[in-house]
Amino acid sequence: MDKTIIIRPESGLQFDWKEIASNPSGQHEPMIDLVAYKALYTNRIAQARTRGKEPILVSLPMIDENRFFAFITRGMSTQERKNVLYWLGGHIERLRNIHEMYNIALFRLAAQQCVHIIDITSPMLASADYERLFEQDGLTLSNQGQALVDAELSAFSRRLSLLAS
Repeated sequence: MDKTIIIRPESGLQFDWKEIASNPSGQHEPMIDLVAYKALYTNRIAQARTRGKEPILVSLPMIDENRFFAFITRGMSTQERKNVLYWLGGHIERLRNIHEMYNIALFRLAAQQCVHIIDITSPMLASADYERLFEQDGLTLSNQGQALVDAELSAFSRRLSLLAS
């Protein structure tokens, strides 16, 4: 059976950060909530299967939450930056937690749907020079980060070929 890789690198980190900066006590929802996120993947899996393809998911790349915080608050005043940090519960690490929540949901969905998932998260976490894997926004992969992902995709492909023979 032909295989199709399903990649949607978005996570729950897409918020209206300016709105949060101006109203840190308000209720703010991500542009793609977790329910919609899982539904997007579920639909893509179903579409692949309908076309006779075996779907394969790819885990989310990690983020550098410190760079990402600096990126989303660029151009904001000191008070606005403090407001965003307040909304995050006083911890920049909350950005990583939100991202990880979406990644965990992806692994769970793969298990529920009985599809392979290529884990690019673990090798990123194991990297000795983790910070070099990202561009300045803390979210976009650098050439080194993309090379790591490409190596994982190639290794997975080789393992599948061995299993098929």
